[in-house]
Amino acid sequence: MQKLIIDSRIRDVEYNFLSKYFNVIKLPLSEDVYEEISGHSDIFYTKINNKVICAPNSKIIDESFEIGQEKVQKDYPKDVLYNVCQIGDKIIGSKYTDKSIAPNIVVKQGYVKCSIAITGDHSCITTDKKIAEVLKQHNIDALYVEENNIKLLKRDKTISKMKGFIGGATLTFDNKFILFGDINNLDSKKIIQEHLNKYNLELIDFKGIEVYDYGGGIIFN
Repeated sequence: MQKLIIDSRIRDVEYNFLSKYFNVIKLPLSEDVYEEISGHSDIFYTKINNKVICAPNSKIIDESFEIGQEKVQKDYPKDVLYNVCQIGDKIIGSKYTDKSIAPNIVVKQGYVKCSIAITGDHSCITTDKKIAEVLKQHNIDALYVEENNIKLLKRDKTISKMKGFIGGATLTFDNKFILFGDINNLDSKKIIQEHLNKYNLELIDFKGIEVYDYGGGIIFN
Protein backbone atom coordinates (compact mmCIF):
# COMPACT_ATOMS: atom_id res chain seq x y z
CA MET A 1 0.00 0.00 0.00
CA GLN A 2 1.28 3.46 -0.89
CA LYS A 3 1.84 6.05 1.82
CA LEU A 4 0.22 9.47 2.05
CA ILE A 5 1.52 12.40 4.09
CA ILE A 6 -1.26 14.85 4.93
CA ASP A 7 -2.06 17.56 7.48
CA SER A 8 -2.77 16.07 10.91
CA ARG A 9 -5.83 18.35 11.15
CA ILE A 10 -7.85 16.32 8.63
CA ARG A 11 -11.28 15.27 9.80
CA ASP A 12 -12.17 11.67 10.63
CA VAL A 13 -14.43 11.22 7.60
CA GLU A 14 -11.58 12.19 5.27
CA TYR A 15 -9.00 10.13 7.15
CA ASN A 16 -11.24 7.06 7.07
CA PHE A 17 -11.82 7.39 3.31
CA LEU A 18 -8.14 7.90 2.47
CA SER A 19 -7.16 4.98 4.71
CA LYS A 20 -8.90 2.62 2.26
CA TYR A 21 -6.24 3.50 -0.32
CA PHE A 22 -3.17 4.59 1.62
CA ASN A 23 -1.18 4.18 4.77
CA VAL A 24 -2.10 7.69 5.95
CA ILE A 25 0.65 9.52 7.82
CA LYS A 26 -0.52 12.60 9.69
CA LEU A 27 2.01 15.40 9.38
CA PRO A 28 2.71 17.01 12.77
CA LEU A 29 2.37 20.79 12.89
CA SER A 30 5.64 22.69 12.54
CA GLU A 31 6.73 25.74 14.52
CA ASP A 32 8.87 26.90 11.58
CA VAL A 33 6.03 28.44 9.55
CA TYR A 34 2.80 30.27 10.37
CA GLU A 35 0.04 28.16 11.87
CA GLU A 36 -2.32 27.98 8.88
CA ILE A 37 0.28 26.14 6.76
CA SER A 38 2.12 24.41 9.61
CA GLY A 39 0.86 20.95 8.63
CA HIS A 40 0.75 21.44 4.86
CA SER A 41 2.71 18.87 2.88
CA ASP A 42 2.96 21.24 -0.12
CA ILE A 43 5.05 23.61 2.03
CA PHE A 44 7.61 21.00 3.07
CA TYR A 45 7.54 18.53 0.16
CA THR A 46 7.22 18.34 -3.60
CA LYS A 47 7.12 15.37 -5.94
CA ILE A 48 9.06 15.71 -9.20
CA ASN A 49 9.30 12.78 -11.65
CA ASN A 50 8.09 10.44 -8.88
CA LYS A 51 10.86 11.60 -6.54
CA VAL A 52 9.89 13.35 -3.30
CA ILE A 53 12.07 16.33 -2.44
CA CYS A 54 11.68 17.71 1.07
CA ALA A 55 12.89 20.58 3.20
CA PRO A 56 15.69 19.66 5.65
CA ASN A 57 13.39 20.69 8.53
CA SER A 58 10.45 18.52 7.48
CA LYS A 59 8.86 16.67 10.39
CA ILE A 60 8.80 13.37 8.45
CA ILE A 61 11.69 12.32 6.22
CA ASP A 62 11.61 8.92 4.53
CA GLU A 63 14.86 7.28 3.42
CA SER A 64 13.65 7.48 -0.18
CA PHE A 65 13.31 11.28 -0.09
CA GLU A 66 15.83 13.68 -1.50
CA ILE A 67 16.60 16.50 0.94
CA GLY A 68 16.62 20.02 -0.48
CA GLN A 69 19.19 22.73 0.20
CA GLU A 70 17.32 25.30 2.27
CA LYS A 71 15.12 25.04 5.33
CA VAL A 72 11.59 26.38 5.14
CA GLN A 73 11.16 29.50 7.27
CA LYS A 74 8.25 31.53 8.61
CA ASP A 75 8.39 34.63 6.42
CA TYR A 76 7.54 34.75 2.71
CA PRO A 77 9.25 33.86 0.39
CA LYS A 78 11.20 31.40 2.57
CA ASP A 79 7.98 29.42 3.12
CA VAL A 80 7.46 28.65 -0.60
CA LEU A 81 10.80 27.04 -1.47
CA TYR A 82 9.19 23.63 -2.12
CA ASN A 83 5.75 24.85 -3.24
CA VAL A 84 6.24 23.46 -6.73
CA CYS A 85 3.87 21.63 -9.06
CA GLN A 86 4.41 19.15 -11.90
CA ILE A 87 1.85 18.76 -14.70
CA GLY A 88 3.00 16.17 -17.23
CA ASP A 89 6.59 17.14 -18.06
CA LYS A 90 6.08 20.75 -16.97
CA ILE A 91 7.60 21.69 -13.61
CA ILE A 92 6.06 24.91 -12.35
CA GLY A 93 7.86 26.98 -9.75
CA SER A 94 8.83 30.53 -8.87
CA LYS A 95 12.04 32.51 -8.59
CA TYR A 96 12.07 31.50 -4.93
CA THR A 97 12.11 27.74 -5.60
CA ASP A 98 14.87 25.79 -3.82
CA LYS A 99 17.98 25.25 -5.94
CA SER A 100 17.52 21.47 -5.71
CA ILE A 101 14.51 21.84 -8.02
CA ALA A 102 14.69 23.03 -11.64
CA PRO A 103 11.35 24.45 -12.86
CA ASN A 104 10.84 24.78 -16.62
CA ILE A 105 7.93 27.19 -16.11
CA VAL A 106 8.45 30.09 -13.69
CA VAL A 107 5.45 32.08 -12.45
CA LYS A 108 5.26 35.15 -10.21
CA GLN A 109 3.01 33.50 -7.61
CA GLY A 110 5.13 31.92 -4.88
CA TYR A 111 2.37 29.63 -3.62
CA VAL A 112 2.38 27.60 -6.83
CA LYS A 113 1.16 24.18 -5.70
CA CYS A 114 -1.29 25.76 -3.26
CA SER A 115 -2.92 27.44 -6.23
CA ILE A 116 -3.08 24.43 -8.60
CA ALA A 117 -5.22 21.29 -8.53
CA ILE A 118 -3.83 18.85 -11.09
CA THR A 119 -6.46 17.09 -13.23
CA GLY A 120 -4.27 15.45 -15.89
CA ASP A 121 -0.98 15.55 -17.76
CA HIS A 122 -2.12 18.65 -19.63
CA SER A 123 -4.83 20.09 -17.37
CA CYS A 124 -5.49 21.68 -14.00
CA ILE A 125 -7.76 23.97 -12.00
CA THR A 126 -6.24 27.10 -10.47
CA THR A 127 -7.36 29.93 -8.23
CA ASP A 128 -4.65 32.21 -9.66
CA LYS A 129 -5.54 34.10 -12.85
CA LYS A 130 -1.93 34.86 -13.82
CA ILE A 131 -0.91 31.22 -13.40
CA ALA A 132 -3.81 30.21 -15.67
CA GLU A 133 -2.63 32.64 -18.35
CA VAL A 134 0.96 31.37 -18.24
CA LEU A 135 -0.04 27.68 -18.29
CA LYS A 136 -2.32 28.19 -21.29
CA GLN A 137 0.70 29.53 -23.17
CA HIS A 138 2.31 26.14 -22.51
CA ASN A 139 -0.67 24.16 -23.85
CA ILE A 140 -2.06 23.29 -20.43
CA ASP A 141 -5.84 23.50 -20.10
CA ALA A 142 -5.92 25.61 -16.94
CA LEU A 143 -9.40 26.33 -15.62
CA TYR A 144 -9.37 29.53 -13.56
CA VAL A 145 -11.88 29.68 -10.72
CA GLU A 146 -12.49 32.56 -8.36
CA GLU A 147 -13.35 30.92 -5.07
CA ASN A 148 -13.69 32.53 -1.65
CA ASN A 149 -15.14 29.58 0.25
CA ILE A 150 -12.03 27.48 0.87
CA LYS A 151 -11.00 27.69 4.52
CA LEU A 152 -7.64 27.55 6.26
CA LEU A 153 -7.26 26.28 9.81
CA LYS A 154 -5.50 27.61 12.85
CA ARG A 155 -3.38 25.35 15.00
CA ASP A 156 -6.39 24.49 17.20
CA LYS A 157 -8.49 23.54 14.11
CA THR A 158 -10.67 26.65 14.28
CA ILE A 159 -11.18 28.49 10.98
CA SER A 160 -8.69 31.23 10.12
CA LYS A 161 -9.56 34.55 8.51
CA MET A 162 -7.09 33.72 5.75
CA LYS A 163 -8.40 32.29 2.48
CA GLY A 164 -7.43 28.83 1.26
CA PHE A 165 -6.53 27.64 -2.23
CA ILE A 166 -7.92 24.97 -4.58
CA GLY A 167 -4.66 23.01 -4.80
CA GLY A 168 -4.45 22.59 -1.05
CA ALA A 169 -8.10 21.55 -0.83
CA THR A 170 -7.76 18.65 -3.28
CA LEU A 171 -5.90 15.44 -4.04
CA THR A 172 -5.97 13.52 -7.34
CA PHE A 173 -5.19 9.81 -7.72
CA ASP A 174 -6.55 6.80 -9.68
CA ASN A 175 -8.95 9.00 -11.70
CA LYS A 176 -10.38 10.28 -8.42
CA PHE A 177 -10.53 13.98 -7.58
CA ILE A 178 -10.78 14.34 -3.82
CA LEU A 179 -12.22 17.59 -2.48
CA PHE A 180 -11.79 18.08 1.26
CA GLY A 181 -15.34 19.17 1.98
CA ASP A 182 -18.68 19.52 0.22
CA ILE A 183 -18.53 20.87 -3.34
CA ASN A 184 -21.93 22.48 -2.76
CA ASN A 185 -20.14 24.98 -0.51
CA LEU A 186 -18.16 26.29 -3.51
CA ASP A 187 -19.49 29.01 -5.79
CA SER A 188 -17.44 27.48 -8.62
CA LYS A 189 -18.95 23.98 -8.21
CA LYS A 190 -20.61 23.92 -11.64
CA ILE A 191 -17.51 24.74 -13.70
CA ILE A 192 -15.33 22.50 -11.55
CA GLN A 193 -17.68 19.56 -12.14
CA GLU A 194 -17.75 20.29 -15.88
CA HIS A 195 -13.95 20.28 -15.97
CA LEU A 196 -13.79 16.98 -14.05
CA ASN A 197 -16.30 15.42 -16.46
CA LYS A 198 -14.16 16.58 -19.40
CA TYR A 199 -11.19 14.65 -18.00
CA ASN A 200 -13.18 11.64 -16.76
CA LEU A 201 -12.37 12.27 -13.12
CA GLU A 202 -14.67 11.02 -10.39
CA LEU A 203 -15.44 13.66 -7.79
CA ILE A 204 -15.18 12.45 -4.21
CA ASP A 205 -16.38 15.06 -1.72
CA PHE A 206 -17.68 14.96 1.83
CA LYS A 207 -21.23 16.18 2.24
CA GLY A 208 -22.28 18.74 4.81
CA ILE A 209 -18.86 20.05 5.77
CA GLU A 210 -16.81 23.13 4.89
CA VAL A 211 -14.04 22.90 2.28
CA TYR A 212 -10.64 22.98 3.99
CA ASP A 213 -7.20 23.62 2.54
CA TYR A 214 -4.83 21.02 4.04
CA GLY A 215 -2.00 21.64 1.60
CA GLY A 216 -2.99 18.64 -0.52
CA GLY A 217 -1.02 15.46 0.14
CA ILE A 218 2.21 13.70 -0.86
CA ILE A 219 1.82 10.12 -2.14
CA PHE A 220 4.89 7.87 -2.14
CA ASN A 221 5.91 4.21 -1.97
